[in-house]
Amino acid sequence: MSLQCYEKYIARHGVEIRPKEVEDLRSLTEQLRGAECGGAMFDGYHVGYRIPQIGKEFDLLRFGANYHISLELKADCEVEKMRQQLCRNKYYLGYLGKECFFVSYSSLTRQFFALTIDDRLVEVDAGEIRRLLSSQVLADNIPIDDRFNPSGYLVSPFNSPGKFILGKYFLTSQQEDVRCQVLKLLGGSAPSVFISLTGAAGTGKTLLAYDIIGELTRSGGAPLIIHCGKLNNGHYSLIGAGWRIISIKGMGRVDLGAYSAILLDEAQRVRPEQFAEIVNKISVSGGRCIFSYDHSQTLADYEAKYDIAGLISVIPGVSKFSLSEKIRKNREISRFIKSFFNATRGLKIPDTGNIELVYFGHSDDAIQHLASLSGAEWKVIKFTPSQYRHEHHETYSSQISSTSHDVIGQEFDGVAVMVDQYFSYNDHGALIYTGSTYYQPVKMLFQNMTRARRRLRLIIINNPKMLDACMDIFQ
Repeated sequence: MSLQCYEKYIARHGVEIRPKEVEDLRSLTEQLRGAECGGAMFDGYHVGYRIPQIGKEFDLLRFGANYHISLELKADCEVEKMRQQLCRNKYYLGYLGKECFFVSYSSLTRQFFALTIDDRLVEVDAGEIRRLLSSQVLADNIPIDDRFNPSGYLVSPFNSPGKFILGKYFLTSQQEDVRCQVLKLLGGSAPSVFISLTGAAGTGKTLLAYDIIGELTRSGGAPLIIHCGKLNNGHYSLIGAGWRIISIKGMGRVDLGAYSAILLDEAQRVRPEQFAEIVNKISVSGGRCIFSYDHSQTLADYEAKYDIAGLISVIPGVSKFSLSEKIRKNREISRFIKSFFNATRGLKIPDTGNIELVYFGHSDDAIQHLASLSGAEWKVIKFTPSQYRHEHHETYSSQISSTSHDVIGQEFDGVAVMVDQYFSYNDHGALIYTGSTYYQPVKMLFQNMTRARRRLRLIIINNPKMLDACMDIFQ
């Protein structure tokens, strides 16, 4: 086969493999060949597969009705690196709900290694690997991307604090890179360190920020998290495990200079005077501070006017990091949200059932429907009401407990939101709200909708134009 034909062939199958990896693969097949082995043992492999949005790569994957096999190719024989890689593979393939075997092959020493149930790495002979492959009943009738749900792999410190505390999560390559750079800055000799960590909903910003604080704690430091909002149940679970976390309202009761580092979480909501105090005390004490925020997640006019993101950006010497890879977001939901908030985008999405539209002509019917939604299946989120006057959205949402402010930084598999008759589009196609409210309904709705990881239900009340606009988004 000519090089041109070979490259055309692997491109057709979406395979990305480097020349050195081809040599490793050739070495592997030579070791597996034997008098008793049939050609079927070399069929049915996915080469160089990457989980969508996550970027996690597997050298060789083979799916079976009885068990799955993950086989990694290594040019060297660094046993601990092999073990760590197979443990990562075990984490990701564990979500498939079937027994898996994890094997690594060193082309340098022509040895096979397997991961045990208790995560040890042991050497196995080629004959055992042949038997493992030959006994597998191939079952590859499901598109490989359909086997993996990217949103299920990254643990939320708030919604899965138990897993987070136990370290049962992994970071993407982009998160790992930022983590390494941030920890290096925090451990450096600069008199004071300011770090800006930004990322839109679904990029894993909060997980990374809390992971960094966890590493500082394990290293003997005494970091503090200041959350610019109401503490949630996940926060209290972490506090119970020894984490130092306070709400921004309690900042005046602590000595910021006494902590090795400070994480200001949801920093876009801090008030200017609080921000100035933090920056001043960190500068004076020679401390370290991480500002974690998403400038688009402001809920009130005054938060946008404060422009905390702008103030952070002009701190002398501030180091800026931005997460751009959307990990948790279901792509259908992400594209729907973009089109929903700006009708001129023209994005069309397939209707696969992840987004549900429910219409009611009257608030009373909507109220009954909201009462019927299962708390286990749906997280219903209402707008945060004013403390000073009654607002229209309270007529259909008063029985709902979770507000936009309550779910800051959290994520849920299924989210239900309400869209009433005061929502419409302006002449430029941007979503607007014509009712009278204290907080911004458009921004609250954006906050609420971006909490959804897998399913989103829009409950549209007495607004046929909005229903029609939503249906136009689907192909």
